[in-house]
Amino acid sequence: KHRRTTTEVERCKRGERTDIKVSEWGKYGYAWKPEVLSRNIKYDSQTVPIPRIRHEDITPDEFYQRFACANIPVIIEGGCKHWPAMEEWSVERLEERYRHISFKVGEDNKRKKLRMKMKYFLDYMRAQQDDNPLYLFEATFHDNTTMSQMLDDFQVPDIFPHDWLNLMNRDSRPPYRWFCIGPKRSGTTVHTDPLGTSAWNAVTHGCKRWVLFEPQTSKRIAKGKGLRHKGEDDEAVMYFDFLLPRLKQANPEQRVYEGLQDSGDVIFVPGGWWHGVLNIEDCIAVTQNYCGPDNFDVVWTETRRDREKLAHLWLRNMRRFAPQLHERALALNRRDGFRMRHERPPGDHLEDASSSTSDSSDSSSDEVVDLSPSGLAKLVHPDVCLRAAGNARLCGMKAGRRQRQALDLSLSPA
Repeated sequence: KHRRTTTEVERCKRGERTDIKVSEWGKYGYAWKPEVLSRNIKYDSQTVPIPRIRHEDITPDEFYQRFACANIPVIIEGGCKHWPAMEEWSVERLEERYRHISFKVGEDNKRKKLRMKMKYFLDYMRAQQDDNPLYLFEATFHDNTTMSQMLDDFQVPDIFPHDWLNLMNRDSRPPYRWFCIGPKRSGTTVHTDPLGTSAWNAVTHGCKRWVLFEPQTSKRIAKGKGLRHKGEDDEAVMYFDFLLPRLKQANPEQRVYEGLQDSGDVIFVPGGWWHGVLNIEDCIAVTQNYCGPDNFDVVWTETRRDREKLAHLWLRNMRRFAPQLHERALALNRRDGFRMRHERPPGDHLEDASSSTSDSSDSSSDEVVDLSPSGLAKLVHPDVCLRAAGNARLCGMKAGRRQRQALDLSLSPA
């Protein structure tokens, strides 16, 4: 243990949670309740397994048709087992390579990032007894000269060839990729991903427990609203310990998807699905949100509403680099009678926009330099201009009909 570890950990804890004292981070004693992490998932008519498939048994085209286009989650076993990160992201190698580099481990109540050197965080992870530990979640590792070496340790899985968010300017694109180290008992509470994006998550070390709910599930049910008793908290470990069982009992008709993601596995979480995670072991992972032909319609309609300036810049780059995708976006606008910011009179704001819809919420500006063609082929799949409109429309028509059919097939006995 390094001399400054305790000081650094206490500094970050004080910033992360002002509602409790540093000494109270373990007050519920979950470090002494290992059965919460080792508890078996009991499958029945209500709790069903997240579909699983071996990476070698599916092609990118098959994945697109069976899961992405049908909006079905799946765990791809062995989807990242060939990555250099399987060795390079061991605790020992991370400490050797990045010991003096500061990573984000939280935010204070003013949204200021709380950072800690890797050597201190790994000290903390080895010894922590917290109910809900600090979680290293770094989104800007591609901008740091030393951190960016991680980009050589993994690659986007071949079943996710598209990411049309790459048509956004680098400075204006919202955070979309995170390197994560989650000590055991850490996790994320149930949520949906922003702007309708889908996500993949790859675990190189450790094991995660997932819970998912279909998009039509109400927020009240998915989050277990009204089921917490006086004196209880609702962090991820508490959710899996007692809120999820109560939720199932209170809503016997609610279908719940659960599963374990082991090292080497990749999980696909479609846009709109509620999901929560509990790290049942110390976990190291990378995750990325994306937009492709399977979810473009939803991502575009949510972005144009909630991030007006960003949508304007994105549309401008579509026009320049992906004309058929640009036409699809305009067709959606015509269908909905939607007018972009530059098409409305000054001061004419959207009535149903979320609180994030304002110029102040966008870090970008209209003067941000456009993308250049140089290197764009490495960011955007080369057939984006040829297949964009057709695939987006096809998925939009088929997703609803195929989702239930694909789920029923994936859950049928072999």
